[in-house]
Amino acid sequence: MTLRRSTGAMALTALAALAVPAVAAADTLEAYNNGAVVSNTLINTMWVLVAAVLVLFMQAGFAMLEIGFSRAKNAGAGVAKILTNLSIAAICYWAVGFALAFGVDDSVYGLFGTDGFLLRGYSEVAPSADLAELGVVQGDPRAAFPVMGLSDATIEAKWLFQFAFCAVSLAIVWGTTLERIKYSAYVIYAIVFASIIYPVGSHWVFGGGWLQETVGMQDFAGSTAVHLIGATGALAALLLLGARKGKFGPDGVPRAIPGHSMPLVGLGT
Repeated sequence: MTLRRSTGAMALTALAALAVPAVAAADTLEAYNNGAVVSNTLINTMWVLVAAVLVLFMQAGFAMLEIGFSRAKNAGAGVAKILTNLSIAAICYWAVGFALAFGVDDSVYGLFGTDGFLLRGYSEVAPSADLAELGVVQGDPRAAFPVMGLSDATIEAKWLFQFAFCAVSLAIVWGTTLERIKYSAYVIYAIVFASIIYPVGSHWVFGGGWLQETVGMQDFAGSTAVHLIGATGALAALLLLGARKGKFGPDGVPRAIPGHSMPLVGLGT
């Protein structure tokens, strides 16, 4: 894929990502008009948004760290991958991932959520008996995303916060495949990871899935749902890709491949 085509594809993906908030907010606006959104939602939503932006700043750190450790000729590919992380993961997590991770689980054995795809349609979901006792009414997003009911921030803000962690988990894969994978192959991996792998795994841990409900698993600061899933996905990719080209000489002795910018590494760390 040429640089011009890659740039065009990233630009189109970014434009599509800009449309996500406008489309997703329709049900929340309807819920607000129907009185299903409480008055202190605004301040709680603002706090969740601030926290989400702080998490998203990690992407800048990842970019500097990984680009600094790469050779100068591959720095541009690193920039393209970090943009891919955000744009593709945003669309996939909005369309499919968030519902699989936090939607009402009507699946067998608590494997994945089944409601709230495209962040739409939850205004038609009736609350369970337990949620109804807590004052949750039809039209309240907590009916479709019961695990997210501890805060009354809007569901779009909660989506942004959780998407930020999905992008962080995917960035772990990006860092470990540094100078090892073609850009087109990474795009395919990013789609699968953000749509299925991370959402299903995180649902098991803190989305109301079988690990949380059956054995009472608790996740500390995303150590399992974010870091372990990302690391496992990265290990699987590395087992398939192998070492970087030029890492081993003809005699099998490993060669050093120093990064081109230690200041970037320091800033990213």
